[in-house]
Amino acid sequence: MRRLLLVLCFAQLLSAQSADVDVGKGNFRLYCAPCHGIHAQGGRGPDLTQTTADLAHVISEGVPGTEMGAYSSQFDDAMIARIVSYIRSTARGASGPVAGDPEHGRALFVGTANCAGCHAAGGVGPSLARVGRQRSPAYLREKLLHPSTEITPGYETLIVTLKDGSNVRGIRRGLDDFSAQLIGLDRRFYSFRRNEVASIEKDSHSLMPDQKLTEPEITDLLAYLSTLRGDAK
Repeated sequence: MRRLLLVLCFAQLLSAQSADVDVGKGNFRLYCAPCHGIHAQGGRGPDLTQTTADLAHVISEGVPGTEMGAYSSQFDDAMIARIVSYIRSTARGASGPVAGDPEHGRALFVGTANCAGCHAAGGVGPSLARVGRQRSPAYLREKLLHPSTEITPGYETLIVTLKDGSNVRGIRRGLDDFSAQLIGLDRRFYSFRRNEVASIEKDSHSLMPDQKLTEPEITDLLAYLSTLRGDAK
């Protein structure tokens, strides 16, 4: 009987922890994901999954001199603890050195794979200048192979079809009752009045194409991306 009670208590504890993580996940994705990615693995803000910082203090008090503001007036201690529980649940093991030839990877980046066409300054994709610091090799591999699994916040795709039958597909920059704005694949900024538009479709597919690289090429490309850490040259 005592053993059964211990098992039941342990199951209740796990259930409570799971509920805390789920609640924290919802708030993280609402308030934190636009900077840190929906899995806390980094975006405009840093990767939180391997940080040694006191996350509860950072969330409560913010980080002076950065975009990270204080949330103590919005979240109580219990909610901050739930958000931290979610972040800790996403933590990944430390990554070892990346195999592959980074120089060949760089040639692929600017050549065959054509990554630079979208991710260079002014491109339609997010900057990769610090991606080696912000993302793990495992995450980058998954993103290369399955780009639509997770769309980076702020880079959602729209398809705007005009009344003349033409359409533009690109990155959403603004959408309201009066107009739609997006950055097209040609890097041009488009703005359409609603009376010009026949339909607006939110596309769940990333603008990033599926890669047709061989496994050795993917390894070399990952080796190059892992060197992009935003360090001064």
